[in-house]
Amino acid sequence: MNAPTTPIERLTGFPADFDQRYRVARSPVIISGAVTGMPASQWTPESFKAQFGDVETAATVQLPESGVVYLSKEKAHRRTLKVREFIELMDSGACCYIDQADIGRFPGLAEACPIDTLIPAGRRFVNLWIGARTRSGLHYDTMDNFLVQVFGNKTAILAAPSDRKDLYPFGDNIAKSRIDPEQPDTGRYPRAKEVTFRVGTLGPGDLLYIPRGWWHFLRAPDRSISLNLWHEPALTLADELGAIRELGPRVWARVARDFIWHGLMRQPFEQRLYSPPPTGKLLYDLSAMKLSGKWFQ
Repeated sequence: MNAPTTPIERLTGFPADFDQRYRVARSPVIISGAVTGMPASQWTPESFKAQFGDVETAATVQLPESGVVYLSKEKAHRRTLKVREFIELMDSGACCYIDQADIGRFPGLAEACPIDTLIPAGRRFVNLWIGARTRSGLHYDTMDNFLVQVFGNKTAILAAPSDRKDLYPFGDNIAKSRIDPEQPDTGRYPRAKEVTFRVGTLGPGDLLYIPRGWWHFLRAPDRSISLNLWHEPALTLADELGAIRELGPRVWARVARDFIWHGLMRQPFEQRLYSPPPTGKLLYDLSAMKLSGKWFQ
């Protein structure tokens, strides 16, 4: 990695004042051994194959091993496989991922993780991630997140929300960065030199708190199983509009174009790997929800 780095803060055990020190301050932290001993700590690829071998699930295959994954088209990598087939593919040395699978699709798994003791009541989304030699892109999420490492190891690279402009978000999706934080192209993206990335390694039983709006990149060098627990609080529509405003006229124009073209006029868009619909389309959908009375914030 050829960019300035500093370690992610690491603790052993949740402090009594965790909410004030980290959640209110929106400061990331690794809690070593936070979930060691929970039933989920016994999960392995082999146990998933034995218990859920016939369950069909979406998977991404032939993943890019370098560069920015968001430049790839989703249709080139997305497959539906049985868990047994996926584990066999993973064990063959392939770069592949069962990514963001709703834990409810795997009966009994939710009870193996003490979700209610980890995250507050309210909206929550718990997802399973199983893969080998996986790399995400650099991105941020709109909700607070606990990333629980169950099996294998992951490297996490984080950047603060205040670094947004220096991370060169895509114009059509402001939550995704054009920067590969492991090998930033500072010739093409010179402001990336101003970013100090926070780096840490997660082992089995470790938990990483990623506050809403924090940019993060995750890489597993080998086989890995993780859970992520998205939960409130979340970024507001005003927060997202403020981010768009900060990024300048070129992004404003692209978001407005996508709001009209993909939202109002319902024209299709080509899905990129690990990416939601264009930001303009999402804003159109949120606006429609608010006008229809289905707004949930």
